Amino acid sequence: MSAFSIRPATSADAAIVADLGARTFRETFEQHVSGPDLEAFLAAAYGEAIQRAGLADPARPARILEVEGVPTGFLQLRLGHREPGVPGERPVELQRIYVLRTAQGGGRGAALMAEALEMARAWGADVLWLGVWENNLKALAFYARSGFREVGDHIFQVGDQVDRDLILAKDLL
Repeated sequence: MSAFSIRPATSADAAIVADLGARTFRETFEQHVSGPDLEAFLAAAYGEAIQRAGLADPARPARILEVEGVPTGFLQLRLGHREPGVPGERPVELQRIYVLRTAQGGGRGAALMAEALEMARAWGADVLWLGVWENNLKALAFYARSGFREVGDHIFQVGDQVDRDLILAKDLL
């Protein structure tokens, strides 16, 4: 198995995070979302300038997963945001946890999740929560193994396509 590491992301990593976000989203959803809608969404959600601004925001810290020095995934938390149904007094959102398909396995996703949990606990969070597409069975299984439970849902729209995301939460105390 290849060696991997996790490091803090900075604004200088905006191009890396933009690329990883777009590539992993495309890998997961391109067979479910129309081409023009997907391309418009990727530009709006994962543009380099958008990522630079997010990485500069202390309320949106991120980490990058590297396999043998090559960026292959990332996580990003978001403080101060919650969806209806999310429990707790001090919840933190796991906004993104993405690993390229070729880098999945070998405990890499679990290591990113452990990092997210550690970061959230360090801020005094009592709940870590996330939204995930209801038909992303691989992700749902990973989150179940990680101790998350369903606490609600919301609409996630890409272009004209409207999907349902499940809101999952994990108690940290």
